Amino acid sequence: MFGIFKKKKELPPFNDLSNSPLKDKYFIRTSRWDWLDETMIHVVDNNAPRMITMDLWPQLIYLEANGQSTIYEFVFEMADKYGRGQEVPDELDVTILDMINSLLNDQLIQLFDSKKELPYYLDKPIAEQDKEKAHQLMVKDGFIEE
Repeated sequence: MFGIFKKKKELPPFNDLSNSPLKDKYFIRTSRWDWLDETMIHVVDNNAPRMITMDLWPQLIYLEANGQSTIYEFVFEMADKYGRGQEVPDELDVTILDMINSLLNDQLIQLFDSKKELPYYLDKPIAEQDKEKAHQLMVKDGFIEE
C-alpha cells in the first residue's frame, strides 16, 4: 500500500550493454578459489603456478559467475543495488563489460548460451570442500589429470 508513492529508480540507457554480443550469455567461473580473509578471495590459476587476488569489482563478478544469470541480468541486478538517493553510474555497464572481458582474457570465466551448473569443486571455497570428493570429481570431469 505504501509503495504506491515510491519513485522508480532512474537507470541509464546502458547502450553498451544493449549493443554487446555478450549480453545474453551466461557466465561461469572456471578456477578453484578460497577466502584469503573475510573480504578477499584468491583464485588458483589453471594456466600458471600462481594464486590470483582481485580488486572489488572483478571479485564480485567472479563470485557471481555461477552460470545462472546472463550478463544483461547481472548488470541490472548491480544497478538495483544502488540505494535510494544513489545515482546509478552511467558507465556501470561499460565497467562490468570491461571486467568481464578481463576475466575472460585471464581464462577465469567462460560464457555459455544457456544456464550451467557449477561443479562441486568450483562452486564452494576450497576450505569448505571434501578434498577426496573434489579430487575424484575433478579427475572424472577431466579438470585435472591424475
